[in-house]
Amino acid sequence: MKYFRYRLILPKIESMKKNYFILLCLFLTAATYAQEVLSISGYNGAGSTITATTSTINDEITIRFEDSDIINNFYTENQTFIHTYLGLETSSGSFQAVPGTFNDLSWQPVLNLTDGDASTATNTYEITFTPGQLFPSLENETIFGINFLFQNQFGGGGNNQTVDFFIDLVDATLNSSTLSVNDTTKTQIQTSYNGGRLEISGINTTSNISIYNLLGRQVVDLKNVAINGTFSKYLDLPRNNIYIVKISAANFSKTFKIVAK
Repeated sequence: MKYFRYRLILPKIESMKKNYFILLCLFLTAATYAQEVLSISGYNGAGSTITATTSTINDEITIRFEDSDIINNFYTENQTFIHTYLGLETSSGSFQAVPGTFNDLSWQPVLNLTDGDASTATNTYEITFTPGQLFPSLENETIFGINFLFQNQFGGGGNNQTVDFFIDLVDATLNSSTLSVNDTTKTQIQTSYNGGRLEISGINTTSNISIYNLLGRQVVDLKNVAINGTFSKYLDLPRNNIYIVKISAANFSKTFKIVAK
């Protein structure tokens, strides 16, 4: 009887070992491909350095920013998104190959509010992207890290921007394969608003279109809009006001300023 009992239990043990091995492989695979989350917590006006454990300039990362005051050090009250102005740290110095000017928000990656209430502290914002895609001029150059700061829709200065931050990446060469991943962001996207009609060109993918007033309140929300080169829609926006248009898709996010005359 003992012999037969042993023979019956043994296959179950072997099956359990195989299952544990498969689960372990799945866990290791998931860990390998999960992006690293780099957090700035409780911002109170001081800069900081965040050290990446595994990420290089060629990897997708998540930046999470928590503004603890929302008014004095950095004004994010009622702001559902913020922008990041960034350059790269190389042997030539800091803020190398910045893709555009400080006052041009259209090229700057957008962090979206994640805690659901922009009117009360604390406000937390997040973005997941591959920073290297913004820097084609530094292909094949060794990148040490990312220099950046955050600003709100009012264009920086005073408490409309933060101090400088730095992400210390694992040193690596910026690969050509990284630059070719996201061709959509290289497209010259343009927007205009004339006679009550919003015009968008340069997009060939399904996108979300949101429009905010200067108080950060969303006044237009268009989901899953199929755009094949151009888009046109009449929007009865109150005149003599400035609005922020945010266009986002699976692999890019752009913001523009329009004036309703």
